[in-house]
Amino acid sequence: MEDDALRRLHYAAAIAIGVFAAISIHIALTVVGFGLDAVLRTAASSRAQFVSALAWWLIGAAGFIAGWGASHYLIAAVRERDLIYRIARRFLIAVVLVVATAAGILSKTGSAGGAVDVAASLAALGVGSICAFCGARLAFLNAEQV
Repeated sequence: MEDDALRRLHYAAAIAIGVFAAISIHIALTVVGFGLDAVLRTAASSRAQFVSALAWWLIGAAGFIAGWGASHYLIAAVRERDLIYRIARRFLIAVVLVVATAAGILSKTGSAGGAVDVAASLAALGVGSICAFCGARLAFLNAEQV
């Protein structure tokens, strides 16, 4: 019973970290002008479509990689691999602090937001959630086979 609860907690933590990474990338890309909303804000040119597609893939990749990496970290922590645990803990703390600080600074654009911003943010949240779940699931499935 306790083992099942711990596994669910690890899944939730890995997915949350993946979503956090995806939303942070979405904020950073939007501020620099390469967000998901590029196609919605301008006429549907090939450049705007390319920018939106690139943002879509970057957000998904960030969610997947962060979910996968966090899962591997949690698996190493449970299996008491001290060296991996210490290195990964310091790395994850540094990444979370840097990304949170950068996203917080970059998000100070001053725009009020509208329907386009809400739609793009919800799309980023959805893509990040799905990809983070897939990354976490893949890591845990690989760990069960070892």
